[in-house]
Amino acid sequence: MRLSFQYTWILCLGLAYAAPLVPRDGASYCFGNVKGNASKISCPASAGGSCLLVESAQTTIVQNFTLGKTKTTGFVAVDDTNKLVVVSIQGTAIRSNPIDIVTDIDAIRVNTDLCGNTTANDGCEIHQGFWNAMNDVQDIVKSTIAGALATHPNYTVISTGHSLGGAVAALLGATLRNNGTNVDIYTYGQPKLGTVDVSNFIQNQAPSKGSNYRVTHFNDIVPQLPPHSIDDWDHYYPEFFINLDTGAPKATDIIRVDATLFSTAGNEGKTTGDGIIADVIAGISAHRQYFGNISRCDPSAPDS
Repeated sequence: MRLSFQYTWILCLGLAYAAPLVPRDGASYCFGNVKGNASKISCPASAGGSCLLVESAQTTIVQNFTLGKTKTTGFVAVDDTNKLVVVSIQGTAIRSNPIDIVTDIDAIRVNTDLCGNTTANDGCEIHQGFWNAMNDVQDIVKSTIAGALATHPNYTVISTGHSLGGAVAALLGATLRNNGTNVDIYTYGQPKLGTVDVSNFIQNQAPSKGSNYRVTHFNDIVPQLPPHSIDDWDHYYPEFFINLDTGAPKATDIIRVDATLFSTAGNEGKTTGDGIIADVIAGISAHRQYFGNISRCDPSAPDS
């Protein structure tokens, strides 16, 4: 497919760490959580962070990482308060990791083995940048989660992220499921992963291998990319659509969209009708706001 400048630009955003429809306010965007020596998750106000729910829980970072050609960044943490093992993937962070831009726009679809085979006809085609990013970190994530579950066998595993981080988190979750680990996937403002075959595969893993929670916010442009009209890019469902432009959403503002194919009942229906440039301009603010500013903690400098 041909990539526009607008698509290149708008995907330069993102990330997060989360629990069911309650975000953990971008903990994976804070330097100390992903690149420092912290053992407890912290989102210092001095760096623009805010993750009070995580900071108040008994949550310990057991592994952080920045790996591979994509320099995919994140951490694995154990939350003893909520009995969770969480893998959190940072989204696009231009200042600290400019290579994220290359990952975002590397949108050639490649055949993968996620759905079982790597034949030219199996349809399991995935965005090359997202797939490469997932492969760069899957080994360390698998081994770290295995170690955490060995000492916490009854904990629930969660894979989560925002924007680019959401795409990688979804693929990690599906891969971990394929390897026998039940995983709940929570993503915020996640772009499309690939063909409908990929979406259906991840969707059909639930509920026996874990639940899927794909959260979108109003007219956020990123979940609308790459466009469905170009080569039938698709999403998995359900979608939890925050049908509120600004302000703190209530339970009544969140609409569950169940579908098996492309649906405009949620975020995909919130377009200007005036083309991609207008949609980008209109949807930037919504991409940052998921129960608060999800990406405001600064990943480019050590916490003070």
